[in-house]
Amino acid sequence: MANILKALDFDFLLIEHYKALNITEDELVVIFVLNHLLKQHNDIIKAEDLSFKMNLDSRRIDEILSVLVKKNIINLEFSDSKTKLSLKPLKLKLLNQFKMDIIHEEENQKEEVAKQVQNVYEILEKELKRTLSPVEISRIQEWFTMNYTEDEIINAIKDLIVTNKKVTIKAIDKKLLAKAKAEEINKEGVTTLSDNWSKSLEDTIKLAKTKWLNDDE
Repeated sequence: MANILKALDFDFLLIEHYKALNITEDELVVIFVLNHLLKQHNDIIKAEDLSFKMNLDSRRIDEILSVLVKKNIINLEFSDSKTKLSLKPLKLKLLNQFKMDIIHEEENQKEEVAKQVQNVYEILEKELKRTLSPVEISRIQEWFTMNYTEDEIINAIKDLIVTNKKVTIKAIDKKLLAKAKAEEINKEGVTTLSDNWSKSLEDTIKLAKTKWLNDDE
């Protein structure tokens, strides 16, 4: 836990979340100055010490510190008959906010990808004039896990249409692979990519024995 707290950008997270944590601007400045002094290994910090760095007087700072303790933003640690101010409660709150942000972002990304996948389904079904098979749906989902973008997939479909080639999952797959190979060669001089339309997938298609798969080239 301690290593995670050290790795996080305290200043950034505090600016991002202080409003949500019900921290006022005066309290925010006190926290920043307190953190600054703590990073300089000042073990015992009092209101008077903070006032030297601020325009607020020590009485006002002492009031703010009391409020921050009540809000469980800072706490008092007792060691060797000495009282020390600690920002550990705040850092734990910010860590939880950081985790929540990640979860929220992941959920948003999943929703966005789901919309993109559905859009590709609809475009292909309109072009093929039929419902996609389970094998085709699975392959489309694989494209997104392979980091092909919605635009790349749609452009591959458009390229097939413009060149009067039959639009099939296999043909799109080959277009995407060719583009990925070209980009890798352009960047690295060589490519390690192989044909994604593997023999095992071909066998799966044959075993499916559904009428719509007969359109594949």
